[in-house]
Amino acid sequence: MDRQPSCSPVEKNKVIQEYFIECIEKNVPVTFSKYGDGEFFCAFPEYRQGSQNCDNDSYTDNLSLSVKKSFKYVVENTNSYIGMWHDNSEKWAKLVDVPVNWTNYHAFIFDKWDINCETHAWKVKLFTAIKTSPLKKIIVCNELLVKSQILLNIDHVVVVPFNNWFDEKFVSILEEVSNLIGEDGNHIVMTCCGMSAKVLIAELSKKYPKGIYFDIGSGLDKLCTKKDSRGVYKNYEELLDLFKDIIPDSWNDPKYDYIYDEASTKLGIHL
Repeated sequence: MDRQPSCSPVEKNKVIQEYFIECIEKNVPVTFSKYGDGEFFCAFPEYRQGSQNCDNDSYTDNLSLSVKKSFKYVVENTNSYIGMWHDNSEKWAKLVDVPVNWTNYHAFIFDKWDINCETHAWKVKLFTAIKTSPLKKIIVCNELLVKSQILLNIDHVVVVPFNNWFDEKFVSILEEVSNLIGEDGNHIVMTCCGMSAKVLIAELSKKYPKGIYFDIGSGLDKLCTKKDSRGVYKNYEELLDLFKDIIPDSWNDPKYDYIYDEASTKLGIHL
């Protein structure tokens, strides 16, 4: 399969967000998946620390094998960019027969240590491009991220449990998203659903290779729930200011108040 996009690949000095924006505007197939510490320990049991990740998502044998297969598939068969987590790249790279396009793990995340205002600006531009795109938009996320729908003009929200849904629900979730996609080449699928998101992106890209797939992860948690689920994000007021041009008028509707209380106990439980 031809892994080259029909628009220019990422240039040495071009930020990844700029490239993703080009893909959205030109409807170029692309996948972005984050393989972090949870995915690493899941895929490589010999380095494992505990039986689950920070979200209490268990490292099952089925998920472990599937995460490995997903990495190999997206790298070898799609126009893929992989969020690199620290120094684990060498072990992942041994799973594939082609070079890995490593990129910024926090491509969609506004972490408090990133003081580069230009980088933050590109992230906002990327979310804005998603919001204004005429392509069908689908997000797979937990129930507390429902505000992402009004933030990004998302057409369909597929709700999954906070953790441990892979072994029993993956097939039905894959079918649900597939039915929503319909005709290939008209869609952006965003995932905010843990380790299983990587497998979902791989399987969807097999069925619908003309799609755009972004593993946003916890990137919208703070803005949509006011809860810093990773202990690394900019504060809520800063995020509101960054997103001020695309925050909808209904953002502070009291009907969303329940989210903030529930998020305080259901997100970032390891902190």
